[in-house]
Amino acid sequence: MVLAFLLYRSTAAYPDSVQGSTAMYIRFLAVSLGLLCAVETGLWLKSREKEISEKLNITAAPMRFWGLFIELVIYSLLLEPLGFYLASVLFLPVAMVTQGAKKPITIGLTTAGVLLFVFLVFEKLLVVPLPERLWF
Repeated sequence: MVLAFLLYRSTAAYPDSVQGSTAMYIRFLAVSLGLLCAVETGLWLKSREKEISEKLNITAAPMRFWGLFIELVIYSLLLEPLGFYLASVLFLPVAMVTQGAKKPITIGLTTAGVLLFVFLVFEKLLVVPLPERLWF
């Protein structure tokens, strides 16, 4: 909430030439961040009583934990030779199955959605270079 407030306040110092575009976008982000923080705080307070009674126990599912750990190590090793997208196409469905997902349609749509989101945000909007493949 403090970050959202400071972000919103910082736009007052922007020059007049960007008050209609950049400053409005920053204000939108600040208001969105503030609202989401307020909603999350409300949900957290509501579920706090239930959380106290149900603690997360990693030792209850060691195969899931170690399976995901090994998959993450393999994924990080495959990023360089295969590139981000191909390694992710292999990693995401395997990780979802390891964590208990069973419906192939859900797994496929989630994988496609995550990769589409990453492509649009990081490749197109932010122009962040992602690991590229070396082998082909």
